[in-house]
Amino acid sequence: MRNDLTCAVARDLLPSYVEGLTAEETGQAVERHLRSCPDCAAKHAAMVGPELAARLAEERRELDYLKRVKRRSRLRILAAVVCTVLVIAGGFAAKIFLIGTPIQPQTYALRHYVDEENVLHLIIDCTASGMAYYGWDIERGEDGLVEIFGRAVTVSSVHDEGWGRLTVPLEGVREVRLCGDLVYQDGVVVSGAAMHRYEARTPYVGDAPALGRAAEAIGLDETSWGYTTELHTSERPYRWTVKFQKHWGDTSIDDLMRCYYGPQMLALVDNLDEVGWSYTTATSSGKTFCQGVLTLEEADAHLAEVLARSSCGEQWKALKSVKDFAATPAGVQVLYDLLWEDLQAAFNSRTWIVPSEPSPGGADFLEHG
Repeated sequence: MRNDLTCAVARDLLPSYVEGLTAEETGQAVERHLRSCPDCAAKHAAMVGPELAARLAEERRELDYLKRVKRRSRLRILAAVVCTVLVIAGGFAAKIFLIGTPIQPQTYALRHYVDEENVLHLIIDCTASGMAYYGWDIERGEDGLVEIFGRAVTVSSVHDEGWGRLTVPLEGVREVRLCGDLVYQDGVVVSGAAMHRYEARTPYVGDAPALGRAAEAIGLDETSWGYTTELHTSERPYRWTVKFQKHWGDTSIDDLMRCYYGPQMLALVDNLDEVGWSYTTATSSGKTFCQGVLTLEEADAHLAEVLARSSCGEQWKALKSVKDFAATPAGVQVLYDLLWEDLQAAFNSRTWIVPSEPSPGGADFLEHG
């Protein structure tokens, strides 16, 4: 590089250069001039002296040390950030692939039954895509309660089974709960449909939204059946009337209401005394308006006849009213099964189709016009 400073300019800059006050580009220009000019170099050496030279060298060493410390600190910070990210990612991976979360009832489909040796069999299938079950734990309490827990994780090579096959010997067992859901009580296998009915119970016939939930629980939802509701709550007997808007080909709706839906409605509403219904039939001669009423006394009398024909346990035959069955999930299940079997018998000689198993959320399983 060319010497771009004159001696006069270089000597003017020497005091600032010696003290380290010049800019980097100016300092480099001064250094180039000193290398090429012995006189200015001698002037610089005289200005620096041994003590100042030593101090400047020490300052430069301290500055270099601070730069190295700063550089190492940056590397440490970067390493700490990388380690933190790796730990978080590892924890997240462990959470979703290894640890998981407790199994929720809405994520599985359950089939369960009791065999001849009084052993409860639970067949659990995961309905959530990409999930696996593991870690089944069966805890027995002193009060006859058995609780079953499991964990759900994302499917991986470690956990890849989205099902569970469990057995519970029922000697001394009063209740079995699977992931918080009651599945067995007092000798009865409790279905999800029965639990839905039990949870839909309401104490008052005047609570219209609650009645809607109860109707939906037994499969008599307004959307499928097309009806309006009328409530009589000014004085006893309290009545819940269902007014069907669709036209029926015959009077089979009477059997449905008397044998199946009506008793369940009376059971699920504590202070309900009567269930009423109305509809029209479409025949070749025109439309006919029909209506009916089922009282609690009539429902209980019919239930007594059904119980007499049934093979259910004596503890259930001792109950006198449909409302007694609604006191426990097991009772709701037994009432549900009794009424369903009676409904099938009522339609056994007809041409209508009754499926082998009821649909908990569907009401239009019987063909109607």
